[in-house]
Amino acid sequence: MTNGGLMKSTSLVALAATSGLLLSMGSALAADLGGNCCADLEERVAELEATTVKKGNRKVSLTISGQVNRASMYYNDGGRSNLYWGIDNTNTSSRFNLTGSAKISSEYSAGYNLTIDVANGARSFAVSNKGTAALGGEDANNNGDHALRLRDANWWIQSERLGKVTVGRLSGSGPIPTIDLGGVSVVASSAPALIGGGLFLRDSVTGKLSGLTMANVTDYGGNQGIRQEGVKWTSPTWQGFVVSASTGEATKREIGNNVDGAFNGNVYGVDLKYANEFNGVRLAYGIGYEQFTDNDSSSPLHARVSQWGTALSLLHVATGLFVQGDYQNTRHAALVSPVAPAPNFFATDVEAKRWMIQAGLQRNWFGIGNTNLAVEYGKHDNWAGAAFNNSASLTPGNAAAAVVGVSGGNNAFFGLAAVQNIDAAAMELYLGWRRYSTSDAVISSQLAGAPSVPGPATIGALVNTPTSFKDLDVVTAGARIKF
Repeated sequence: MTNGGLMKSTSLVALAATSGLLLSMGSALAADLGGNCCADLEERVAELEATTVKKGNRKVSLTISGQVNRASMYYNDGGRSNLYWGIDNTNTSSRFNLTGSAKISSEYSAGYNLTIDVANGARSFAVSNKGTAALGGEDANNNGDHALRLRDANWWIQSERLGKVTVGRLSGSGPIPTIDLGGVSVVASSAPALIGGGLFLRDSVTGKLSGLTMANVTDYGGNQGIRQEGVKWTSPTWQGFVVSASTGEATKREIGNNVDGAFNGNVYGVDLKYANEFNGVRLAYGIGYEQFTDNDSSSPLHARVSQWGTALSLLHVATGLFVQGDYQNTRHAALVSPVAPAPNFFATDVEAKRWMIQAGLQRNWFGIGNTNLAVEYGKHDNWAGAAFNNSASLTPGNAAAAVVGVSGGNNAFFGLAAVQNIDAAAMELYLGWRRYSTSDAVISSQLAGAPSVPGPATIGALVNTPTSFKDLDVVTAGARIKF
């Protein structure tokens, strides 16, 4: 007991001595720092808190990611050339994503996605070679304030056995565009109108700009996986296969230039994708179908667009050689105007086809990332008819109303693309050139005469004008950096 008391006394003395030493060191340190150490620390903590994203709770993760993709675009329409600086590349727009997930159990998880991107302003598909705002030209599209849009907003629940269900604003299932194993789609996507689509074609006879844009004679890019408010199921991956199906509501504007107006309609789609590697060759394949039907009961013109598309890509890993391409067939149902005399431009179905093939080489020559080089050729047939099949009809009593349609319209393009990856900066530098040649377009017009009193307007004759156009060259150079 005496030893125990002695040990306790010794411990207390040692503790007191240690405490005194620490206090004296603390006083000296405070003196060295001007007596302001805690204030400096608190200020630094406050600064870090101000620059840190706070989560709503500790159960669901939050990740911020995105990209900035800006480019310069040069064009020559056969009569005029110009260069736009710093426009947004609509092939894959500048955007940021808020994503997160949480584990429910060993089998189930849940999560969300919010994607916001550049909606208008200086975008590569909007800038034009018509110089007035009234004509949708440079003043309107290149100098206006930019706006953001809610590209995606959805939540999902996933089962390891049953697959994933996503609900909200999303990209639906449907035709498969080119699967980009070659890594060049940032400047050379399968939807050519996304860069230069707002450029008007120049009449080869008169030398004047026509009323037809490059987007009118090619697939506008909105016909693969229509953006919609809907629900989508994606299967688990089995032996490299993935199946998805979706249904929802979309506006006519969501499917690009091919259906005018802003009424809502039903859309559904299904697709199958496959990816694997055999003997050093990577293979990716997909096929899908999609249909949009206008459900606006007040309109006499009901739109139905049905389409299917397939894509195949091959990459030899050792050599970096690749070949990839896609094919799509789209049918726009006939529309019959209640006032235009039969036959008229809208009386028959319009079938449009498109295909593209790219081949090239992917190699890390400089040690900073892959250099991707490609040559490409594509053809879009009868997309002019598809684009104008659902144009505004003549309105009874409106003498100024007009119907403008375009039948035929075969657009072929040849191009070159180069993409240099800089892995250390998650960056891609790119340069691309495409030449578009359009032929066999027939512009149809039908003007309303003076209205009778009382009664509808008289209808003028349908006038068909065969038109040929000069070649259009578009060169794009820029960079995409991801974060």
